[in-house]
Amino acid sequence: MNLKRNSDKNFSVDISSLVDVLFTLLIFFSLTSTFVKESGLKIDLPLASSDVPITASEKYEIGIAADGRIEMNGVAMQSVDEVKNVLSKFDDTMRLKYIIVIKADTATQHGEVTRILDILKSLRFENIAVATKAK
Repeated sequence: MNLKRNSDKNFSVDISSLVDVLFTLLIFFSLTSTFVKESGLKIDLPLASSDVPITASEKYEIGIAADGRIEMNGVAMQSVDEVKNVLSKFDDTMRLKYIIVIKADTATQHGEVTRILDILKSLRFENIAVATKAK
């Protein structure tokens, strides 16, 4: 018997299906991940001894920077009148459902916060909170 060993075998691994699976997993995880939205204003929140986190998903944030700039859910507002115009478009059920969170810098003038609170009360918003940092 004459047995010959064939040592010229070419060995290769086809990884095209692996690339497809990895690409599908990448798309899945990027679409299902949650992103934390940070405000564009730099706000140094005041300290408070009581810290109760708001876990409601139906919240609307109003940020007031030290220099008086105002943001609503990350969108810059030109004036307090524009804030009032946007908030006046909420219907009665939205006014009861949403929690309005005021994020005011420690150096913000008291009058700016009072004007926002006055607008919220005049438009009959029920759930108003002021954001603070825990000590």
